[in-house]
Amino acid sequence: MTFLQQEPADVPAAGSMVNPSTAGAAEAPLPALLNVSELYRAHREHVFLFVLRRVGRPEDAEDVMQATFVEALRCAHRFSGLSRPSTWLFGIAVNMARAHLRRRQTESLEEGELEAFENVADPLADPQRAVETRELARLAQGFIQTLPQRVRDTMECVVEEGHTYQEAALRQGVPIGTVRSRLSRVREGLRACIG
Repeated sequence: MTFLQQEPADVPAAGSMVNPSTAGAAEAPLPALLNVSELYRAHREHVFLFVLRRVGRPEDAEDVMQATFVEALRCAHRFSGLSRPSTWLFGIAVNMARAHLRRRQTESLEEGELEAFENVADPLADPQRAVETRELARLAQGFIQTLPQRVRDTMECVVEEGHTYQEAALRQGVPIGTVRSRLSRVREGLRACIG
C-alpha cells in the first residue's frame, strides 16, 4: 500500500480539515483551515519532483516526499494561515531534503548546488530556466576540463578552497602574477564559452 492510503489513528482522517487554532493549541482561533489530504492530492507530484531535484535519486525523493507529508500531518496545527498552504508545505519539503542530505553525507554538494538549494524562490520553477542553467553548467564544466592541470589547480586553490591569491602563489610555488593571469584566463574563457 502506498503512502497516505493508510491513515494512522493519531492523525486527521483523509479529507479532514485541521484548524490550526484548535488542533493541539490553546491560542486565539484563526480562520485558516488546512486540509492536508487535499494538499497531498494537489501537490504530491510537485513535491516529489521538487525533492528529486535536490536529493538526486528517485527512491530517496520518494522517502523524503513521504516524510514531508507525515510532517505536514504532524504539524498541521501549527499552520498559521499567514502563507499559502503550498508554500508552507514546500518549506517542510526543503527542510526534509536538507535533513536527508545531511544524513546521507556520501555525496558532497558542489557550492553552486548549495547556493541553488538555498535560493529556492519558486517550487514550480520554470523548466526552461532549469534546462538553461544545466546547459550553462555543462558548458562551464567542459571548458574547465580543457584547461591545463596547473591552471585548474590554481582555480581550485582560490575558488573552491578559498585561498587568497598570495596563499595560492605560496602553495603552488609560483609568483602572485601567475595566479592572477591564470585566473584571468579562466574568467575570459568562461565568458567566451558561456556567452
